[in-house]
Amino acid sequence: MRRTSVLVVFLTVFIDLLGFGILIPLLPLYAKEFGATEFLGGLLVAVYSLMQFLFAPMWGHISDRVGRKPVLAFTLAGNALSYVLFALGASLPVLFVARAMSGFFAANIATAQAYVADVTTHADRARGMGMIGMAFGLGFVFGPAIGAGLSHFGHWAPAAASAFLSGVAALLATFKLRESLTPELRASASRRRAHPILTLREGLASPATGGLFVLFFFLVFGFANLESMLPYFLLDRHGWGKAETGLLFTYIGVCIAFAQGFLFRRLAGRFGEARLLRVGPILIAVGMQLYWLFPTWWLLLLAVPIVAIGMGLTSPSIPSLISKRTPPDMQGRTLGLSQSLGSLARALSPGLAGWMYKTYPRPGGSIVPFLWGGAVMVVGLLFSLRSTTVVPPGEAGAPTSPPA
Repeated sequence: MRRTSVLVVFLTVFIDLLGFGILIPLLPLYAKEFGATEFLGGLLVAVYSLMQFLFAPMWGHISDRVGRKPVLAFTLAGNALSYVLFALGASLPVLFVARAMSGFFAANIATAQAYVADVTTHADRARGMGMIGMAFGLGFVFGPAIGAGLSHFGHWAPAAASAFLSGVAALLATFKLRESLTPELRASASRRRAHPILTLREGLASPATGGLFVLFFFLVFGFANLESMLPYFLLDRHGWGKAETGLLFTYIGVCIAFAQGFLFRRLAGRFGEARLLRVGPILIAVGMQLYWLFPTWWLLLLAVPIVAIGMGLTSPSIPSLISKRTPPDMQGRTLGLSQSLGSLARALSPGLAGWMYKTYPRPGGSIVPFLWGGAVMVVGLLFSLRSTTVVPPGEAGAPTSPPA
């Protein structure tokens, strides 16, 4: 592993996700201040992911053809501009436009994952993807806490902070990041003219990757139920506002960062990513039910690590396995397809969760989104068994000798 290169990508993703983490727990509450219903609040979260669904494969394919560095630098700068628009927005339609713009430019996570795949061996791949996952977690550690503090000044203040951080990330990618993709691989990728979304059917049909794509879709779909409706649930059950909700999201980020940065890197080397994918979704599904089963907020804090460990085992395992089973000149487009499916799930889930929350009320907050989220997590696990039961030779967790 080229440690310096991975460290720069880690810092780039962390700073960018820090800006994202500042806003994400506050969006439903800001939407409510502008007169939006729970359904529209869910759509404000969803429009960001809808744009990622449409453009993640495109950015990944472009990075295969022109290199990772220019794509990362350009998209980070564009994301900074989207946060500026959000800070200046004085109406709900402007906030929707700003979030759509941010989703368009933030569809670059697959490019960062492809960079890690470029500079790591198969043996180090899980560790590299775990660092990207830890950057996500740490972004949610500090982001919500910063957002909670700045929210007292109005919705412009957290957005302005996010714009500044994305600008810093863009400068870091421009001046500190070295290109990872060789000219030969770029030339090979340039010969593929078909739009990357057209290869989705082929990827879903593959025994090696199809189940992983489906699992990632259901993983994000189920977790987004919890993520998008938790602010409403905390308000209805415990009377929490922006500050308390931001602090809880910070605690969630701490647990996820620990799970992905410490537990995953050790367990993946011992058991292999495929085996971890049979345990992680179950932990998430169980933990989501404890969120509403526990009646007090301090018991709720005990449920958070269960979900976090499940996410810590599952989230980095999927791109790590997909990357290992993908040719070097197709890393960006293939990882982009997986991110696209995750973004589609995130785009569809919040609106549906908001509708469920409003349609099936209950004293102390509706529990239907959490039940539904846990159910789809189990469905995703069942679909993934094809890709996780048979482990190709050479992967961690594969048999060391032929079966008798």
